[in-house]
Amino acid sequence: MQKIALVFCSRLKTLFLIFCFRTYCVSSQTVEAPPTKNVEQSVQAWISLNSVFQLTNHWSGLADLHIRRSDFVRNPSFNFIRFGARYGFNNNLKVSAGYAHLWLAKDENWTLFLNENRIYQEFILADTFPSFSGLFRIRTEQRFFNNVEDGTSLNDDYFINRIRFLLSVGIPFKKGGNTSFLVANEILLNFGKQVVFNTFGQNRFTVGIKQKLNQTWSFDFGYMMVYQQLPSGINYNLNHTIRLFFYGNFDLRKNKEEQLKHSQTID
Repeated sequence: MQKIALVFCSRLKTLFLIFCFRTYCVSSQTVEAPPTKNVEQSVQAWISLNSVFQLTNHWSGLADLHIRRSDFVRNPSFNFIRFGARYGFNNNLKVSAGYAHLWLAKDENWTLFLNENRIYQEFILADTFPSFSGLFRIRTEQRFFNNVEDGTSLNDDYFINRIRFLLSVGIPFKKGGNTSFLVANEILLNFGKQVVFNTFGQNRFTVGIKQKLNQTWSFDFGYMMVYQQLPSGINYNLNHTIRLFFYGNFDLRKNKEEQLKHSQTID
């Protein structure tokens, strides 16, 4: 019995030493630091023309043109066109759908760029109150990308879904005036099989002034901070953007007796 006890104690001692050695090895291993978050800042300028063509009391045509420049206005960033149709249930509730195309510059000479074909749908709820106007928009986008080099497709198509939530508020400087203080925020989320590290796509925060020129034209001018997460998941862009957006409302109805309130969107 004494021998058995001695053997058991010996084996227990051996197991204890092995456990201590393994614990030491594990604790002495270098813990890998988490990846570093990289934020690249830039200054951009964004100019656009957003047009609504009222065809009937319910149906409208849409046509937009956007130009964004990097290094303020020195280098190209992208050119963008969008067309669509809108149905207004009333002055406050509207739905739209259409097509858009984007040319994203990969160099300063526009010799290498990325093409994006986009299909979109949106829901808009807008209203005007005694002291402010408000707009809420949900937009879904199906985005098809393709790189082009020297005018030739590289056949590297990939597809991403995106959903966007926009809330915009306009506060007039005086009751019934044509000048308003504008504040808006839009969150853009990516989803789909090819989205791995950047479900959060962008956040766009805007402050500025909106000016109504006449019954047809208005514009807003201000600052937009664009915070964008890139596909790597650890790289971000922080774009300080000077924006100038023009809005045109063109009433092409044959019967113009009924005046409509046109609710513009902030893109």
